[in-house]
Amino acid sequence: MKHLWTIVVFGVFVAAFTSCSSDVDLVADGEDVPIVYALLDSKADTNYVKITHTMSDGNALVAADHPELSNYPGKLDARLTEYCNGDSIRQIILDTITINNKEDGAFYAPAQKLYYTTERLGINTAGKQYSYKLSVVLPDRTLTAEAKMVGSDGFYIRSSVADFSGGYQKSPQEILIVPAKNAGIYNVHMSFTFLERRTFDSDTVPRTIEWPIGTFYLSQMDNQMNQDAFVVTYRPSDLFTSLQDYLGDDTIVPGLRRYIVDDPIRVTVTAGGENLSEYMYLNELNNTSISDENIISHINGGYGVFDSKMTATRTMRLGGTTVPELMEKTKWGFKYIGGHL
Repeated sequence: MKHLWTIVVFGVFVAAFTSCSSDVDLVADGEDVPIVYALLDSKADTNYVKITHTMSDGNALVAADHPELSNYPGKLDARLTEYCNGDSIRQIILDTITINNKEDGAFYAPAQKLYYTTERLGINTAGKQYSYKLSVVLPDRTLTAEAKMVGSDGFYIRSSVADFSGGYQKSPQEILIVPAKNAGIYNVHMSFTFLERRTFDSDTVPRTIEWPIGTFYLSQMDNQMNQDAFVVTYRPSDLFTSLQDYLGDDTIVPGLRRYIVDDPIRVTVTAGGENLSEYMYLNELNNTSISDENIISHINGGYGVFDSKMTATRTMRLGGTTVPELMEKTKWGFKYIGGHL
């Protein structure tokens, strides 16, 4: 079970992510094991909650791959209670939906049964702090979980220029990130988008390559500060390595053109809540299985993670001599045209 949930939580957090029961013995052999995961997002049009189960003496990975073993029948009474500054504001009843575009992974695909709401969730401000309590009524118990909302309008990427000039010789460069409220973990990605025309008479289409910068716990970020901003570093060589992997040793053919615009770099930072951070860290540290007494869960009456996330993005222009250095790689055929995507 630990291996299943390590896969699930990492997947939910990189694609994006109250109390922790570290001494629990919820199940006996042959007993039903409820599992819940959700990462609420106040900026999302739709928020999803995955409610599933397995048997304590079965193979969790096998059960997760079969909807008839993984899903509870019918529709459960599942709801969110919204709190603002500690006061209960409203209840949101979750409905069920079957999505049909889930990629292969720990759970069955491509169809997937989820609980969801299209009600917009609260965004923290200076005067309003939101949190949510999940309640799921099962035949033999009620599952509950609580989470503070991550972030506010004050969570953003301060840096505006990405400098890859010097490539493999240049030292790591900095990205400044103003922290998200209630966040305990951050995942950072970069991407480079260019325009490409394959032949004289073909359309010009955008092409994007991306690469990870890393996943960082709050304790790591706190040690790397520039005034009120976290400092994350990236290697200038990453752009050229990623392009080499993506384009290879292209031979320029008649009609092929690649164009660089003014702001082709995008940095994406996803901040996850304290529950998610604790779950990921402690389960890695413990290397536990479902039968171990010290498995980490944030679901009262079950297992899994209930938390929130927020994503900040920013496009950046290329600094230093990055543009001319890319154009010097004649095998790739880059030309600078300016403008925006």
